[in-house]
Amino acid sequence: MARKQQHNNHICLILLLGLAAASAGLAQQQQAPAFTTVTMLDIDSPGKTIPQSFMGFSHEWPYVEELYTIPQYMDIIKLLQSFGSGPLVLRVGGGSTDKLTTVPGPEVWGPLSKLHAATGMKYILGLNLFLNDVALARKQMDAAKAGLPASSIISFEIGNEPDYYFNKPSTHWNGTKLVAGWNGTTDYLSCCFHTEWYAMAEALSCRNGPSSCEYGQFTGPVWGHLNLRNTTMDWFLKTNGKTNGKWVEMTSVHWYKATSETFNTPVTLLDEVPIRKEMTNLKEIVRVSEQVYGKPLRVAEMNTISNSGRDGVSNVFAAALWTLDASLEVAAAGGVGVNFHQGAGQNLYAAIIRWYDNGRLALPQLRPPFFGMLLFQMAVRGGSRLMGTQVTHASDANNSKFLKVWALQDVQTGELRWVIINKDASRAASAVLWVNRPSGYASEASVIRMTAAGPNPLSATSGITVAGVSYGLGGAKSGERRIEAAKVSKNAKGGQMLTVQVPAGSAALVRLPLAKEQAALRTPAAGSG
Repeated sequence: MARKQQHNNHICLILLLGLAAASAGLAQQQQAPAFTTVTMLDIDSPGKTIPQSFMGFSHEWPYVEELYTIPQYMDIIKLLQSFGSGPLVLRVGGGSTDKLTTVPGPEVWGPLSKLHAATGMKYILGLNLFLNDVALARKQMDAAKAGLPASSIISFEIGNEPDYYFNKPSTHWNGTKLVAGWNGTTDYLSCCFHTEWYAMAEALSCRNGPSSCEYGQFTGPVWGHLNLRNTTMDWFLKTNGKTNGKWVEMTSVHWYKATSETFNTPVTLLDEVPIRKEMTNLKEIVRVSEQVYGKPLRVAEMNTISNSGRDGVSNVFAAALWTLDASLEVAAAGGVGVNFHQGAGQNLYAAIIRWYDNGRLALPQLRPPFFGMLLFQMAVRGGSRLMGTQVTHASDANNSKFLKVWALQDVQTGELRWVIINKDASRAASAVLWVNRPSGYASEASVIRMTAAGPNPLSATSGITVAGVSYGLGGAKSGERRIEAAKVSKNAKGGQMLTVQVPAGSAALVRLPLAKEQAALRTPAAGSG
């Protein structure tokens, strides 16, 4: 009876939070705009297409099987996949990779196999590098190949942030040993003439004969916090296998907004200046990896603040806005995907929290970053390309620091979409969206909002909604789906124009379909928008 009462209390709490969020959202939207920005979308300048399966999670080895064994986890994954952008990618690794001294067994591979069958999720799997024990790494890799469907494995990740190995106590690593260790490990893991330490029959990767090698199985260099320059990426790929990265299928780096947890606030988390510097560097890394060596790059671990995050920054609504913005930044830089780190499901920055209630594992909690991932998936949908934009007017010089507009076009339907983020903690904004020439678009656009309750939305931990809907314990939905309309008019300079009010500390997704698709836009789709 006590457990039933506790469940009922949770349901009541979810409903109350939903009502509070709806009231707060309406109040915020009534705030008069304090500044205006006019952004032109150049319909003739399509940019990079965001690949399918761009979005993903990163999870430590401990408890990763719970993504399947706790049904609500899988329901949340299915929600994020319900907009047509392909299955999520799960990177299994992090600090636990180089502490993994055993070989995972059926208790891990069984649930991950079932998760792949149920959702299509694919995996990047970490192998221990730090111990420099190639036999252990080989056994870990072969166990994964035996325990998982081949179609579920994207690649294997060698070690975790080896650029920090040199700073660890009693380390045997230096720069020369790192190159030799990485290349030696990949060579031993790829080629069957290096399997003498155990029976050839057990070497599952030797099916093509005792002298065969399998290329392109690995992800690297797995560098931490964008501590990588284009020259370093060139060096890594040039020296890997001495033949233009022959062992590497994909390159990867990690990105956190900050490596220190001391001096960050919800406002500084959204600061545009460090983002611009970091993304300039990421574009150069991508250029070398993709254009010079033909290797796609994935930001395989990222989040707000490293070392589990910072309370009041990583677990508040500002983190949802950062998650949304950061995903689009990586796409614009040319990355093929992002993996938001969960830790072992208990970190402050985790989108899905693993927790206990009265000593028993309870329904997962959704934290603010989840909502940023959700709105990104709604914006990208079945496939989108980034579009060129230009700010043609701003009511003051600082507007670009606070109001950010991303433009997208659906690759299948031609629908235009804008993601608008108001990073200002206290001022509402007016975003004027201008398409530079008429192209048969509808006379009305739809607006889906991501807002948080309370007078200080950036610091909110609850009352967060997307399209009027909030998600509570185990992904339980509350609130009524709410989509607004925005009238489209002709612009004196040609093309079409619409205006969207964006409350302080909030985001909006605007969808403008072709005229023939306008009726379909108002029909509820999968998920909540």
